[in-house]
Amino acid sequence: MIRRLINFCVSIFCFLYLVNSVHAANIEQVSEGARNVAESYYQKGLGVALKYPELYTYSDHGINHAELVAIKSQAAADAINQAIVENPGNRYYSTIDKIELQVAAFMHDTGMDGGTFKEYKDGNALRKDHSLNSAIHVLENREKIARLGVDVDSVAVDCMAHSKSCSGVRDLTSIDQWILCFNRIDEAVEMYNNKYPNNKIYFDKSKWIDGDIFDTKNFAHTAAVVAALRLGDANREAAQYPFTQSGLFIDVDFDSYEPDVKTWQEEIKNADVILLDDNDKMTSLTEKDIDKSGYGRMYSTGEGNLSMDCVYNPKTKSIQEQFKVLHDKSFPLSTQRCIEERLEELDTIKHFPVEAEIQIIDDNLSKVDKRKIKKIYQNYCKSAQKQHGYKVKLIFK
Repeated sequence: MIRRLINFCVSIFCFLYLVNSVHAANIEQVSEGARNVAESYYQKGLGVALKYPELYTYSDHGINHAELVAIKSQAAADAINQAIVENPGNRYYSTIDKIELQVAAFMHDTGMDGGTFKEYKDGNALRKDHSLNSAIHVLENREKIARLGVDVDSVAVDCMAHSKSCSGVRDLTSIDQWILCFNRIDEAVEMYNNKYPNNKIYFDKSKWIDGDIFDTKNFAHTAAVVAALRLGDANREAAQYPFTQSGLFIDVDFDSYEPDVKTWQEEIKNADVILLDDNDKMTSLTEKDIDKSGYGRMYSTGEGNLSMDCVYNPKTKSIQEQFKVLHDKSFPLSTQRCIEERLEELDTIKHFPVEAEIQIIDDNLSKVDKRKIKKIYQNYCKSAQKQHGYKVKLIFK
């Protein structure tokens, strides 16, 4: 019941967003087509997650996640496009094709189903390869995706590159890293064709590389699309769809953190995070062997404590990642750990003006709590700014 209600709310939210988009009719049509291609893979991924303990508490990467990423990616594209206009002469990024971005957003996590041409010994190995499998799924559906009016090879690269670890692209302006990404796709295509000689697929990278010739304009095009996709993926909000990859509802008591500790591991030690199935059967993440590493509790509390947006800041002519803390003093270290992962995505957008802002609403904070939480986040902002090399500021509202 809970899942059906939230699914309905997510669908209505997505529909209203699309209706109000600049290219509403076109985007809505493309979204429907991309969803039709992607949905069976996400459904399979739900079943696959039940087989791997490592994916049991992993955050949702299903069709509702894809819809939220599509919305957040379009917002990031608006911010990036505006920054490109206001910072002329940047040769590393070009104006984003928002139709291509929409298709990539719907397809980007289809590889969480594990694909078909490789075997995985555990869920972590599958997860690390999921963007590669997503790219292969795009190539498997070449004709269907081409009918959506996009370049299929570009969408495959977008899906592959949305994961910096799988693709090897940690600097969106590095041609050497892009070549590594293309080579990984080539290797996967060869493996796929060896397994399925009667249903061969292909990947054409000549748009970017033709012999010794590199098309810098197409690299700039892809870099911008992937930048928007990465930020959209990072900014999808767990609070809007609080489910695990295995389809369990996540219920968090945001008062159950350990205060005055030095690490997020200590902070979440007794975190009251409950997973509920469709029959309302409860599983606590503090139970033995359910969440040994604590990452399930850290992501559930940290991501669930954030609302995130990518906007254009006209004062600095930069794209700005905005982090709104939803539960003021709750789980600050877990929240910062999740913010840090988003800043790592921002780090990959080299040679482009970026910044970050953390917002805390202090309506319910006592003077003592306000001083305490302000100090915690100010120290984090100072450290993050030094580490990442761009402005990270704190705002109390």
